[in-house]
Amino acid sequence: MDKIESNDMELTRQKWVNEGGIYFPISGDTVLLKTPGKGVFNLVKSPNPMDARLGLQKIGDVFEFNFKIYELGCEEMLKTIKKTWESDVFVGGEKNLGIIFNGLKGTGKTLSAKLLCNALGLPVVIVQCPYEGLVNFLQSLCFECIVFIDEAEKTFKKGEDDDVLLRLIDGVYNQTRKLYILTTNQLTLNDNLLGRPGRIRYRFEFGNMQPKAVKDYIDDNLRPEYADQRESILEQVDMLEISTIDILKALVDEVNIHGCLPERQCLNIPTAKHTFDILEFYYISDLNKYIEIKAFIEERMKSDGASTILEWIQKPQKNNKKKTNEDLLDEKFESVYLTTIKSHAPVLWRETITSRGTIETEPNADGYFLMRGQYEDNVRLCLLLRKKNNPSLYRGML
Repeated sequence: MDKIESNDMELTRQKWVNEGGIYFPISGDTVLLKTPGKGVFNLVKSPNPMDARLGLQKIGDVFEFNFKIYELGCEEMLKTIKKTWESDVFVGGEKNLGIIFNGLKGTGKTLSAKLLCNALGLPVVIVQCPYEGLVNFLQSLCFECIVFIDEAEKTFKKGEDDDVLLRLIDGVYNQTRKLYILTTNQLTLNDNLLGRPGRIRYRFEFGNMQPKAVKDYIDDNLRPEYADQRESILEQVDMLEISTIDILKALVDEVNIHGCLPERQCLNIPTAKHTFDILEFYYISDLNKYIEIKAFIEERMKSDGASTILEWIQKPQKNNKKKTNEDLLDEKFESVYLTTIKSHAPVLWRETITSRGTIETEPNADGYFLMRGQYEDNVRLCLLLRKKNNPSLYRGML
């Protein structure tokens, strides 16, 4: 008797849905909703291997942050996007709005995208895979929403998934308009997305941290007993190739652990490259040969009235205005090149690795040194002509 009553209860809980004249049974626990409501949803495939349907799995009401958010430098852009989306001009168009946030890891792209999602208050659908049927599913949604694709160049591989991404953002068969937010580490997406405001209306490049954010982070996280190291951290930040919150955190942590930053290049951080103008004597590998070269150059500099070697090298020859003195050196000493080298080190120390090779001997008093080639195992004589201005991200703003 108990078993029969149990089966009767299951039968009464069963529900049916009419889809195009065909009745399908659905679980008695099913709750029919007009929309899934506001919130953040992962787009997922049914866990049933026999069911290919896509669905939305709620992971939160909004994006939450358990850390302090420092100035990102894109606040005005976020206001512009919000105003465009909500404007009567754009609402009347019933078209999708596409946005790309591009930049290296740690520059604030994903954080800014999440802040924008929270500010707009729309349902957010996170797409992490180009599922089969993705285009039809998203276009069939009968409510306005944000489609968020983080690291889009990895989710939609160029050449393989171009058609899927283009059809999504075009939204030709949309039930309602969608706002697409894409973040990219590199702009390797299909060219039909870039330079087409009808598809991607806004593109924001994320780069170095804002000066105020750098200062605020140090103030909040550097231990008081190491306050005297604040300037050394700021100097190091100014010499980075790019500044991100991850790198700044590593620098502050280093001081909090050891009391100071390590000397020279030790931390695994991308320091900016210093640039040096040099003259290469490609087939000369004897440092003593420089004495002859020095005398040759000095004699001609004096007669030409040049104040620096670089100035003299770039001057036209007296007897042949079509050639420079670099050509004169090339004829005299065979294969001479005026070029630049870039190095993370501020000085050409021995064993420094540069863009053109490894320093074998440090420059002597006259600026001559030996360098081993980067791609070929040969040593050649070089002359340091000029070191350009030290690289700086902030130019005194810190």
